[in-house]
Amino acid sequence: MRAALALLLLLLAGPVAAQTAPAPRAPVVVAVPSLPNISAGHAAALGAGMFVGALAGSVMIHGGALATLIGAVAGASIGHWYWTEARDAID
Repeated sequence: MRAALALLLLLLAGPVAAQTAPAPRAPVVVAVPSLPNISAGHAAALGAGMFVGALAGSVMIHGGALATLIGAVAGASIGHWYWTEARDAID
């Protein structure tokens, strides 16, 4: 049995050892699109909205990753709305 197993391993190892390494590929260059001009205040409003929204979503829907994600998206939307619409009305 051991001889048959050793022969099988030698038969399987032969083609594997004969394989060559693949040729190196050229590096892929990806163009990064330019980001819109977002001020520090706008980024702070988005971050604060995401944090408060995630916290509120987690508390109001009794925890869970989906509740936190829903709250974070809603909070970011509210933070963006505040920065672009409501803040202009106050100024």
